[in-house]
Amino acid sequence: MDRKELSAIVLELLEKETGESYPALDDSTSLRDGLNLDSLDMAGLVLHIESHFGVQIETELLEKVTTVGKLLDTLEAKLAAKAAKKAA
Repeated sequence: MDRKELSAIVLELLEKETGESYPALDDSTSLRDGLNLDSLDMAGLVLHIESHFGVQIETELLEKVTTVGKLLDTLEAKLAAKAAKKAA
């Protein structure tokens, strides 16, 4: 799955969580300021992401996730680790 597909799925999950519509996600968009997500929105979004992709994102990692790009980077790393573990 490429980054564009990943971004589209995250956008869909974000809209499902918040009930808002977002025109598009840009890697530099701030999750808090740009998308107006509070900690409850973030927790819900992460739960949707974890459930959808079958991964777990640790709290320590989430504290460093401030933009859409960092969220996608974290998710890509988790999916790569999951694929590597499955292949082994």
